[in-house]
Amino acid sequence: MFEDLKKNIEHEKKIIADMKSITVSMRVDSSNSKFYLSSLKSLLQQLYLINKSVPELLQEWSPVLKTGQETSAPLSKVKQAIKNTVKMSYVSPTTKEKHYVTINKTDRQEFLEKLQLSEGTLSKLRKGKGVEVNTTVEVRQANPYAVIANRYFRKYADKIAPSFDSLAQDMKMGNVQFLLASYLAMAMFTAVISFVGGFLFFLVLLIFSLSNWTFFWIPFGLAGLSLSAFYLYPASEASSADKKISYEIPFATIYMAAIAGSDIEPTKLFRIIAASKEYPNVGKEIRKVIVQTEIYGYDLVTSLKNVASRTPNKRLAELFSGLATNISTGGYLKNFLEKKAENFLLDYRLERQKYADLAGTFMDVYISILIAAPLVLMMMFIVMNVSGLKLGGLGIEALLMISVVGIVFVNIIFLFVLNLKQPKV
Repeated sequence: MFEDLKKNIEHEKKIIADMKSITVSMRVDSSNSKFYLSSLKSLLQQLYLINKSVPELLQEWSPVLKTGQETSAPLSKVKQAIKNTVKMSYVSPTTKEKHYVTINKTDRQEFLEKLQLSEGTLSKLRKGKGVEVNTTVEVRQANPYAVIANRYFRKYADKIAPSFDSLAQDMKMGNVQFLLASYLAMAMFTAVISFVGGFLFFLVLLIFSLSNWTFFWIPFGLAGLSLSAFYLYPASEASSADKKISYEIPFATIYMAAIAGSDIEPTKLFRIIAASKEYPNVGKEIRKVIVQTEIYGYDLVTSLKNVASRTPNKRLAELFSGLATNISTGGYLKNFLEKKAENFLLDYRLERQKYADLAGTFMDVYISILIAAPLVLMMMFIVMNVSGLKLGGLGIEALLMISVVGIVFVNIIFLFVLNLKQPKV
């Protein structure tokens, strides 16, 4: 009947809406795509089984059945089609709504199996009990080197840890995955190993000649060098993270503004950015916000303020603080993010222009030092060779060799500085 077909079409609309919901969740939680794909497949199979019953339902409207003017063969075929369909009703465990559908009797069992699978997935999504994104919590194995260092030096590290607040701040900004006390214990352990290794090397030098006692500084130098490296490493990582975030934040903010235009909940917005592989460094900082809200139980505004005080990039800290204010005051998130994206893009263009000007300056210096100066030197060497002159007792061949080595060395320095200053694309 027409009413049965109408209910089937309404149920198909519901299935399509559920498929859209699962697709959105799969984009947020890409690590569990197999789980969501199986649910989508079950919904697609339900659509197929419902559509299979459409010819039988249309045959029920046949005028042959009503008038009986045709032969008995087609009439019996229509009656048989009516017998092959069955009406079903069920209550959704998530929405508590009652749904009606008419399908073929032979497809009833398969339809129920697919229905149970899809409703289980939808129930988890609507209750917020879906599979967690694996980017929020990461399980790491203990570092063997840190374990050994903690065994021998942890008690000393705990005593001096309160004196290294700045180092702790750099470790948080640089995303160094160690506790401050463990990091200090590793530094002490490394210093002891360096001192012992340097002392053994010093003894070897003394075996060859007692005059090598002047190298007594080697053990202390190696130990001091290792401690300095441990102290400067977190600040270096924080600086590197700062630069990487600066390259990503304009485009990440544009992406966030586009998503915010759909009036999505801010927490889900952050989960999408955190799960994205296009902005790994911004995603690390956003994952800190998610961890504070979902694991430590802070509200979103407090989490944003906490992370803003510890992020290595000032622009990202400004963005988080602004988001916290915007959310707490009930502002329109899309407009705020669009304005921030415009400001960040302007800064991005200015940095590119600054680098272009710097590259022009380097080019002028390079031409003067490594192109013009060697030509002048060659002319001078030619004159000296003709005149038979020497410089500091060195002949023309030695001077040429020194000049070539110097030019190569200066070229390497120029390449290193340009690579250091070059912004990432």
